[in-house]
Amino acid sequence: MNSAFYLAIRSLWWHRGRSLAVIFSLAVILWLPATLRISLNQFRSEISARADATPLIIGAPGSRIDLVMHGLYFRSQPAAPVTMAEQGLAAEVTGITAIPLHVRFTTRSQPGVDGAPIIGTTPEYYTFRQLTPQAGELPALLGECVLGADYAERSGLRAGDTILSAPRNALDLAGDYPLQMLITGVLARTFSPDDDAVFTDLRTAWVIEGIGHGHQTVDQTTDSSLLLQNSRDGAAAVTAGIGVLPYLEITDENRDSFHFHGEPATFPLTAILAVPGSERDRLRLLGRFSGSRQLQCITPSQVIAELLSIVFRIEQLVLLFTLIAATAALLLLALVINLSLKLRAAEMQTMFRLGCSRLTILCLQSAEVLLLLLIASGLALIGGLLIRGSVAAMLQRLLL
Repeated sequence: MNSAFYLAIRSLWWHRGRSLAVIFSLAVILWLPATLRISLNQFRSEISARADATPLIIGAPGSRIDLVMHGLYFRSQPAAPVTMAEQGLAAEVTGITAIPLHVRFTTRSQPGVDGAPIIGTTPEYYTFRQLTPQAGELPALLGECVLGADYAERSGLRAGDTILSAPRNALDLAGDYPLQMLITGVLARTFSPDDDAVFTDLRTAWVIEGIGHGHQTVDQTTDSSLLLQNSRDGAAAVTAGIGVLPYLEITDENRDSFHFHGEPATFPLTAILAVPGSERDRLRLLGRFSGSRQLQCITPSQVIAELLSIVFRIEQLVLLFTLIAATAALLLLALVINLSLKLRAAEMQTMFRLGCSRLTILCLQSAEVLLLLLIASGLALIGGLLIRGSVAAMLQRLLL
């Protein structure tokens, strides 16, 4: 058998042009199903791990999938906001840590760099997700933020730089204004959606929302282009114009001027992560919101399992079409090999006359085909492993 493989290797090398063509054709045929399988397994592992690590999520009634995609992966938007009062209802349940999330805005896009979601939350979120700064520190003051590792790498920003939020509607003068935030640090990479996000505290998110703001001090030193009237006789004679807008940056000098309008209990959130201390606490919280028309409390792992069942039904369909195409390609390849053997008929006849048995010749031919399949399979597997991350990321963008 060893001699058969040795002769097969020598034969393939002698006919290396034909051998390379056959290997390339086989590798292409095997590459698509191998890549699809490897990438889908990684996709399943990544999104399932995130869902399994999140016991419960609370939000407004509507699509369960949209709520999970929003609260766990920062995709889509929930049907309606919830409030801090409803977060308080969840926190009142014994053994429950209720982590508020406000995810309605993104950072302003830069040339070649898409904006990242701005996550307004509390320090409990960093503890729950085990997020720690790789550089700098977590935000502590109004107007500060910390970057996920992937977004920091994409944008080239670091601690000490500033970043702007993106307004939802640039033509709405009564709406939210872009806020320039100070970056206090960069989080360590966790290989999760947190790596491509920007985190700040809830109050900063509400400032972007337009609930909180500060005002410029209007006096004799104010730029005259921003004033309607300035008699120069005293501050009482100074009249502000429409150019005096809310602050677009929170600094040490103006931080104390920021204030919020309305009752804190009515301030908006987009989702609430609920972390129970025990299985009994989890069941108690589910029971509390069971049948509620104002809120839904769901288990993310169940929703993701439903989503994956749909995804893998699509996978089976894709694999079916791939199998049909691969069968046709293999039949064509078999025809090519058969024609090659006919062209080598004189070579095989010479081997027979030299004393090689028909079994030896068959073993030699089988060894050649086996070597071609092994090399092509190896190349297809390597190709699938090299691009599995990119394909899995593309699947996340398409499906989440």
